[in-house]
Amino acid sequence: MPEISTSYSTRRQYKDVSLTFGRNVVTSDVVTVTDADAVKRSLKLLLLSRTGETPFFPEFGSRIAAMLFEPIDPITTLLLQHEIEATIAAYEPRIRIQELSLVPSADEQGFTLNCLFTIVNQVAPVTLTLYLSRLR
Repeated sequence: MPEISTSYSTRRQYKDVSLTFGRNVVTSDVVTVTDADAVKRSLKLLLLSRTGETPFFPEFGSRIAAMLFEPIDPITTLLLQHEIEATIAAYEPRIRIQELSLVPSADEQGFTLNCLFTIVNQVAPVTLTLYLSRLR
């Protein structure tokens, strides 16, 4: 009797449309980004979107933009870090945060965000670095 293989691939590929909207020369379709690049771009969009900014999804986004106008001190840094963690936990189920650090820069009036995370069902850690600054 032939043996049936019961091994399944649990690795899921995440795919998104590239914002350059370039054309793939082979398939004549829109260029896509995959895996870690797609998740990093999604995370960046999530953190830089303001709450209420997305039509038909008013809860999507974060309050980070409003918090950047507060004084740059340890309290604001801690509140901003909690806001980032809560936003990621609420809207990005594909990742698990390993380490999140927020470095304030009073001279440049902003924060450097370093986030080390793993994508669900993948082993390799991914790093995202963003500079959060005040924009009017």
